[in-house]
Amino acid sequence: MALTGTVRGARDLRALRHAFERRHAPLTDRPALAVLVVLGVYVGGGLAWWLFSLPSTTFACADPIVRDPACTSAWGWTVVAIAVAAGTASARTAGPVTCGAETAFWLLSTPVDRGAALRPRVAALLICGAIAGALAGRFATFVTAPEGRVAFTCLAAALGVGAVALPMLVQCRILAPAVVRVVIGLCLVAVPGVVAIAAVGVTVPPPGPSIVVGAWIAVAAPAVSALLRCDRIAAPEWRAGSDTAVGVSASFTALDPSLLAGVVERKVWLCIGSRRSRVLPRRRIAALVRSDLLRHVRRPTPVLVVCVALLGVAVLTSVVSPPAAAVVQLVTVFTVATIFGAGLRDVSRDPDFAVLLGTRDTHLHLALSVVPGSAALVAAAVTGFAGSASMASVVLGLLGGCAAAYRMRTRPPIGYDGLILETAVGQIPVDLLRQWARGPDLLVVCAWLAAVLA
Repeated sequence: MALTGTVRGARDLRALRHAFERRHAPLTDRPALAVLVVLGVYVGGGLAWWLFSLPSTTFACADPIVRDPACTSAWGWTVVAIAVAAGTASARTAGPVTCGAETAFWLLSTPVDRGAALRPRVAALLICGAIAGALAGRFATFVTAPEGRVAFTCLAAALGVGAVALPMLVQCRILAPAVVRVVIGLCLVAVPGVVAIAAVGVTVPPPGPSIVVGAWIAVAAPAVSALLRCDRIAAPEWRAGSDTAVGVSASFTALDPSLLAGVVERKVWLCIGSRRSRVLPRRRIAALVRSDLLRHVRRPTPVLVVCVALLGVAVLTSVVSPPAAAVVQLVTVFTVATIFGAGLRDVSRDPDFAVLLGTRDTHLHLALSVVPGSAALVAAAVTGFAGSASMASVVLGLLGGCAAAYRMRTRPPIGYDGLILETAVGQIPVDLLRQWARGPDLLVVCAWLAAVLA
């Protein structure tokens, strides 16, 4: 008791740290800090005004995007459901409460009140969830009826808080991880359901004031619980997402999202654990195809997500205009081929691993293109039969989407020693942008041609 009575509180330690930073900060950094504060206030004020202002146009109420110019709120509900599912999954993958090794060793492992030390971080994460949700709701206002614009923004902000609070309660060991998985699954199932209801002509009303208020009341309980019970987050919980946070930082610094994708994929495979070994065929090409297929059999979550998304896209292409249907089909084929082309990515970005397989690059790429090509063919067939685009645009969507995905998945490792252009506004990594344009450049060209042919 005597030891814990002499330990300073978390607030006192934060005050000491801020005082130390102010005393030892160079004088040249203070004007830059003032500029950053003013810039943050300016950007924050502009963002707040943009969130609750009305857009000048609504895509769902104007040609040539939609075949029937009648407005509906179904697309707004679809955007909100997708955003909630993606936000909840991202928050669960990232922790969401994480801390660095120095904070965990020098602060959280001491007798300092852990809840008081983590509470500002938890509050900041909840505020970030509300802002991200409001942004998703603002994007939903571009495809919804005029009377539901502000309601969608407020509702999505509330759901953004809930998307962050639920994974926090899992970290606090108050909720089971299955609760988060159920919420994500319900949101993904609701997407094709809402689109199908709108396709058959049933009116989907926008969220009313009672729904918005009820949503804020519903998310208030988990948010307050996360703030009060964050002292239950132990070392295994806050370290679980530290590697993901490092992957996010490294991806932004290196402009290479594959670093983050590799971290997330490694965590997923660790959660799956071991599986019974399978006997591969004796022929080399057949063995590569079988191993690429086993990757998706042992990790079926992306396959299920793609199947649910295909149902929603099929209904979407049946209600939009032919040019929009052609572009949607092209993007769908490209996305499906990219998801199923993970084997191509692993071989192309790791030459040492490709050498161990003992065959030429042409044979490797041919064998590992069978599974993504078959998946893209199924996606093109589903969206082509349901849509209103011409046969030429469907064929172009299939070939263009597969070619763009193949170019992107067979891209060599990113090199950072290329040309950098010095301009008056800073450095522009020309060679890095050229490397990242491999794949999306062909996709843009094919999208323009598909819209013209439709």
